[in-house]
Amino acid sequence: MGKKILLLDGDLQFSKLVSSVLEGRGHNVTVSTVASHPGDLSVGELDLIILSSPLPNSDDLEWLTQLRQEGCLAKVILVANNQDHLHHLKPKVSKDLSVSLMVHKPLIPYIFGAQVDRQLDPDQSEAANQKMKDFETMFLALVTKYARVLPNRIGELSQAIEKAKANPGDPDMTGEVRGLAHKIKGTGGSLGFRLVSECMGFIEDAAAALPDMTHEEQLIAWAELDRKLVEAQLAGELECQEIAQAVSNADVKVPTAPHNPAMTRILVVDDDKQFLDIICALGKQRLVDIVRASNHKEAIEQAVVYPLDAALINVVPADPESSFRLARSIRELPGYENLPLAFISGQALVKDRVEAAHAGASLYLDKPLESDALEKAVQHLVNIRQGGRPRILVCDDDEFFANTVALVLRNEGMIVRTLNDPSKILETMQEYPPELMLLDVMMPGVTGFEVCRMLRQIPRWQDLPIIFLTGQTGVEARLEAFRSGGDDYLPKPVVNEELLTRVSVRLDRARMLKDRSDKDTTTGLLLRRAFSEQLSAILAEAHRLKTTFTICLLDVDHFKKVNDTYGHLAGDKVLAGLGQLLSRRFRVDDLRGRWGGEEFMLTFKRETKATMLLAVNRVLDEFRAIEFSGDKGEVFHNSFSGGIAEYPIDGESVFELVKVADARLYLAKKRGRKMIVVDDVPFVEEEVADVESQGRVEAEKPSEAKASH
Repeated sequence: MGKKILLLDGDLQFSKLVSSVLEGRGHNVTVSTVASHPGDLSVGELDLIILSSPLPNSDDLEWLTQLRQEGCLAKVILVANNQDHLHHLKPKVSKDLSVSLMVHKPLIPYIFGAQVDRQLDPDQSEAANQKMKDFETMFLALVTKYARVLPNRIGELSQAIEKAKANPGDPDMTGEVRGLAHKIKGTGGSLGFRLVSECMGFIEDAAAALPDMTHEEQLIAWAELDRKLVEAQLAGELECQEIAQAVSNADVKVPTAPHNPAMTRILVVDDDKQFLDIICALGKQRLVDIVRASNHKEAIEQAVVYPLDAALINVVPADPESSFRLARSIRELPGYENLPLAFISGQALVKDRVEAAHAGASLYLDKPLESDALEKAVQHLVNIRQGGRPRILVCDDDEFFANTVALVLRNEGMIVRTLNDPSKILETMQEYPPELMLLDVMMPGVTGFEVCRMLRQIPRWQDLPIIFLTGQTGVEARLEAFRSGGDDYLPKPVVNEELLTRVSVRLDRARMLKDRSDKDTTTGLLLRRAFSEQLSAILAEAHRLKTTFTICLLDVDHFKKVNDTYGHLAGDKVLAGLGQLLSRRFRVDDLRGRWGGEEFMLTFKRETKATMLLAVNRVLDEFRAIEFSGDKGEVFHNSFSGGIAEYPIDGESVFELVKVADARLYLAKKRGRKMIVVDDVPFVEEEVADVESQGRVEAEKPSEAKASH
């Protein structure tokens, strides 16, 4: 929840930058240039006061003293005008003033925003604090590196301007000036080089207007452009010095080169420190970010803080069940219902493998784990990840800008790939299918508008959310963005909070629309159409690779009687409860769907019906233990019956397999329900009379099976 913040600073430009960052983080910011009487500012309702020193026409420390004497308990951050002034202030700031943090200008607004958040939420876990510090380190590394190359970029622009002036009739020369200025404006502004960015915006606009000018007007324009270039060079020198000072103020050790954030993040749980060290070393080799945890409590804390792609859990020999309980606990965390799991053991037992499968493990690995085995395991786990971290593609020919955007998005848990050559976009998207694309407008050889039009002609990418990145904010540019098939546009330089908001909104909307078309609202499982499409793909894969898979058709027992006795709302609770249970159990790559009415369908890839029988029976036991309540508060239990069919033993088409599974479901009902059938042995009605009677007692005299059975 956002906090109420008062920002007192005589520098309106600084206030504007900082307030935009804080408001983007969800806070309510009031800006004032005058330290009015505390009672005039409703300071009692504030959570934080950011007080710059010195303030014009007032004594800031005296004002703060009066504030405390009148009972204001808000936290205070004191921002000194420079380093010398900070040293001057420190001895004068008594404990009674309760200043939480003292810093000095220049500041990098985005990093300062993170520091403010830490003051407002000091109880963050150690893992959360470390995550933010890691981000600050990488962000400052990008800023530092760009400060080193900025003079060269401005020098390249200067040379391009001279060439364009010598060839006034060559539009390519003028276009190069415009393109170079556009890049510096977008990247420099996004990384904190505000004055340089403003100069580049002027140069870009002037270069764009040159072709429509008379010769005399062009001479005047070139003179103005030269003046702005000199201004940009001076501003660059000043801001590079300020940035270097701000990096020093941030108290973060900046590496010589920015860290390349891993594409994949895996939680590894093991109390063996040496093994964790080995796994971390393997992860660095394979560009996999390993999140370490030595015990179960630490594993849950890490899973809450870091967006994970998979979890690798060591099976404790003395208590293997605790490892499986941990896996189930992680899968029950919000957003991790489909988290791929793998177990690793130094002494794998058959019963442990069965328990691991029930806990949702897609892989069971043996120690010691070699580098190639880790890479294959990670690749498999990531490939089966469903509904997890969103995949973003950033297409921009400016490597610095693309990396800046990628860093901000990755810090929010998104998987991001950057592409600097738009000619390779189809090849890249085939290998890395994104859920959203950020597309630069001005690129060499082809514009972003042209790329977007091409993608909209390909059925697979017609619904892909595309956000344009552009420094052109005029009406015509915005109209062209939508005419070409774009969903939104984001002006350069990019404000990080706006970037995150626009991307999140588009992702949420795209996923919502997909879920509406593919998933059942009551159970949360795939609808029959979507399930059938994926089942057909599994059949084709099994046929091609000569592997097997198994399906199970389930039917809630006596469902009509539940509706008649306890009400239709209670019936919906039963369906929803079974849907949630099926979602939490099994492996990520297993399919779960609502086949129709009270019928459900499951599919296990690469598994026989013997294995599926064990897994589904375990879920049946869990489902029977769930308490449901009727419309009048009555408590009751329920069960389900099922029939299993295996490819290719029981059929070589979806139709044949479903027919066999349905016939075995019929047998399960005739044999007394509450069971899963994998064979075609005829039933003897006399032998199941007692079982049938017991089923009626449990469900309080439910009706007979559906007419279809």
